[in-house]
Amino acid sequence: MQQPTRSSLKEAMLPLVCAVHCMVTPVISPVLSVAGHNTGLEYGLLSVALIVAAISYGYGLKHHRNHLVWSLGLLGFLIWGMSLGDTPLPFSEAQGSTVGSVTVASTLLWNGHLRHKATCGECVCPIHRD
Repeated sequence: MQQPTRSSLKEAMLPLVCAVHCMVTPVISPVLSVAGHNTGLEYGLLSVALIVAAISYGYGLKHHRNHLVWSLGLLGFLIWGMSLGDTPLPFSEAQGSTVGSVTVASTLLWNGHLRHKATCGECVCPIHRD
């Protein structure tokens, strides 16, 4: 039985941390509006999330070749970004941000799962039992 290496644990934690961040942010962001609405901060956080996710999707796509993950992640970012502007979307900014960020978080988890299955041989992780 092999032990997981430190680098494989770090690679597995990145999509999980991103996904938790994306799921918690829509819940916490209404509370942050008490401190004052700052559109620049919102666009800054969206930009940072887009860069980190693009790197994660890029590494994953190189290994598992599933373009659906990348496409759904891009759709999530489009919904999220469009909800921040003045667009004719049928939902509010809060709803659009929530739907977009949950979509991005879900695809990041899926991307991490697919990447791990593509790069990991037989190891101690439970992912190989399916």
